[in-house]
Amino acid sequence: MSRMSQPWVSHLLLTVLLLLCRYASAVKLHKPRSEVLSLLGEQEGRLYFGNCEQSSGRSSCVFAIDESYNQEPTQCAVTSLEGKPWWMGVLETPAYITKITLLNIDQLYRSHPDALRAVTIMAGDDVCFRYESDESFVKRSFPCDTVADQIVIRSRMDSAALTLCDVTVYGAPIRFRGVVDDAGPLRVQWCQQSSVSGNGYCENAFDGDANSNHNARPCAVTIDEATPWMSARLEIPSLVTEIKIFNRADCCGDGLNQFLLTLDNRVCADYEGATFESKYFPCKFFGDRLRIKSKKNRAISVCEMQVLGYPMELPRDAKFKALGCYKDNHKDRDLGQLVSSILMSHEKCYSICKRLGLKYFGVQGGAHCWGGSTYGKHGKVDEKKCSIPCEDNERQRCGGSIFNNIFEVL
Repeated sequence: MSRMSQPWVSHLLLTVLLLLCRYASAVKLHKPRSEVLSLLGEQEGRLYFGNCEQSSGRSSCVFAIDESYNQEPTQCAVTSLEGKPWWMGVLETPAYITKITLLNIDQLYRSHPDALRAVTIMAGDDVCFRYESDESFVKRSFPCDTVADQIVIRSRMDSAALTLCDVTVYGAPIRFRGVVDDAGPLRVQWCQQSSVSGNGYCENAFDGDANSNHNARPCAVTIDEATPWMSARLEIPSLVTEIKIFNRADCCGDGLNQFLLTLDNRVCADYEGATFESKYFPCKFFGDRLRIKSKKNRAISVCEMQVLGYPMELPRDAKFKALGCYKDNHKDRDLGQLVSSILMSHEKCYSICKRLGLKYFGVQGGAHCWGGSTYGKHGKVDEKKCSIPCEDNERQRCGGSIFNNIFEVL
């Protein structure tokens, strides 16, 4: 039914990708299409599906991805006459998606209102195109510049049959860091929870300290309420392999006796069991949004949540190397030249400092770009000190209040 579109994917990556299923993550790349393809080192080509589903008549969904291009009803994916019918397909590998082409059923065979007259085309969480017309089309292509592993074709009509004889997706596969190595820890960008008990903020679950005594070191704790939850977003969409949860040990550990653990709404674990101090849960999906939700009306406590996997390599043309987080001083700046304080990102600061001939650059306070010929006079500090998101790219970290993320211009 399908085949791999590129040979570079390793056996290990294939093993993980074959477990991808219904929901997906997406990330916008704010660069021209030609530039992204160049940075990926790929040409635009056809991407292939691994599996599919649809709202009704589910066994026929594969006719949209069998490469037959036959427009007879028996050879197309067809739903029942229903409200807002949909079709969904999961790619064999997450990819930068450039274009989606739909082939409709031949007009001679149409016996129901055509659901494609008002349709939303999505890649992961991103809307690629909203189409609406009084007339049906036979074949049409829609632009879609995003990274995802799932395509959804969803009609907005209240009574129609969705017919798809072929869904063709174009783009280039993305790469992941270190897939030949053991999975590494993934960083969390932000978190939230349904409620907070005392000082039990969600950030406590991602501070690197697995101490399970809440009184000695605060855990993330909700109040007693109906199905409490905690969620977090990874810095970069990633192939997650497993999640380790550290429960509270000084009391109240039974709050984690029944819960759902999900990544982008895909269920990693539906746990109902004994109280545990710490436990690994396999979660072999691509995504960036974690959620743990209790199935009881009982407070939950998470002292630490460790997420392991392989982060997506975001394409970039900047050539610089991260050196770490360094302390600064208002009266004696580590990097001597403030070059910009407007909508900062790593790439923007790099570009300015490169033009100025500066060997090192640092980003600070989410917005400031500093440059210089030397660095490190006040010493290196823990990476946690550099945790403020960049104003122009919230997935990146731009230092702390008086700390720089410092880079070397290569």
